[in-house]
Amino acid sequence: MDAVRKALVLAAGLAFALTLGACGGSSGPNCNTNPTGPGCPPPPPTTPAQVRTILHTGSCNGLDVNFLCFFDPFTTTQKGDLDVTVDWTFPEDSIQVMVSTGSCTLEQINGVQCNFLTTSLAATTPKPRILTVKGVAAGTYQLYVGNRGPKSESISTQVGLTTPGSATSATSTSGGRGDAVGPYRAAVAAR
Repeated sequence: MDAVRKALVLAAGLAFALTLGACGGSSGPNCNTNPTGPGCPPPPPTTPAQVRTILHTGSCNGLDVNFLCFFDPFTTTQKGDLDVTVDWTFPEDSIQVMVSTGSCTLEQINGVQCNFLTTSLAATTPKPRILTVKGVAAGTYQLYVGNRGPKSESISTQVGLTTPGSATSATSTSGGRGDAVGPYRAAVAAR
């Protein structure tokens, strides 16, 4: 019985010592109550919330077949992810969307001499058409929408910029330098 009592006293003493050791004492940092105190690891950096700003909205009515609508140039003041949404009236119409760096003339577009940030092939789907380019540098850009028909169209557009952009280099969900841009008969200005 004495041996059992001694073993219990020893076990209780050991448990008490282990409990005190787990408390940490006053010699080390207490990062639970003061996470920015000396000896505590730095907190993880916070990422600023992304903000989407509408840069441009517009419409183009009575856009005939093989005509191209020129929208006013728009400017971004900081790097971000650019999105362009284009919708039109008749689902059977084939629509092409292009965004250039700077501005271009109809002759430059038809001659594949325009520096396009992104383009879409002329198609009936998806409707609405949404193009996204990540990591676009601050600058001036211009939107063009072409109607390949078969009917005259009314077009509505919205251009947005989300900052801070998550990408480090410009990438596009579609397009390129406008290799698939066929000649358009005429250009009209958005109203």
